[in-house]
Amino acid sequence: MQLTDYTGTFSDGLFPYLWWIIPLAAAAYLSKSMLLKHFFERFAVNTQAQCRLDAEHYHEFRNLDIRSNGRHEQIDYVYVSRFGIFVVAAPGCQGRISGDSGGAFWREEYHKHKTDFPNPLLKNQMYIQALAKQLELSPRMFYSVVAVTGNCQFQSVMPDNVLDVADFADYIAQYGEEVLDDLEVARIKSALEVNEFDVVFSRTGFDKQAWES
Repeated sequence: MQLTDYTGTFSDGLFPYLWWIIPLAAAAYLSKSMLLKHFFERFAVNTQAQCRLDAEHYHEFRNLDIRSNGRHEQIDYVYVSRFGIFVVAAPGCQGRISGDSGGAFWREEYHKHKTDFPNPLLKNQMYIQALAKQLELSPRMFYSVVAVTGNCQFQSVMPDNVLDVADFADYIAQYGEEVLDDLEVARIKSALEVNEFDVVFSRTGFDKQAWES
């Protein structure tokens, strides 16, 4: 019995029409991988917050919608307390991370794949500036935190507020000086809970020079 060899038929006939399946499958795999990484990181943040931050004193807002420069964005976490307002980013990155605190983008190298993503420190600065303006508060009332998984390997020195997700709750809890009273906390909570809160951000831009001055 003679077996038919379809190799030549595939390479000559079908491959020119089906080659696009390969990059599409790769993109689908990477997309799912990134979503899974982000999911597990968010799960770790939620677990740490529930175990280490007293809900009576730290009021959590997840996926807070804002509009800045005509774009819709979401802040991963905001914790409102008498000890300040903590803006927490969970970028979901893993592997070797290249970049610095002032660069526009960081680069993730994971399983031979390289992905550029916006610097979460700068994004947090943008969010803090917008929140401070809307809530009529000094930016000094806000603290920026970037929580990453333990298998991130930064290729440059990062500031103390870029830390392992397992340590983020302790980092927040170290701030023990009260900077807001109960009435102010209640006012801020009410403002963040308003459904139309994100509309005001369409008129709010991020001025990096103003932030740094």
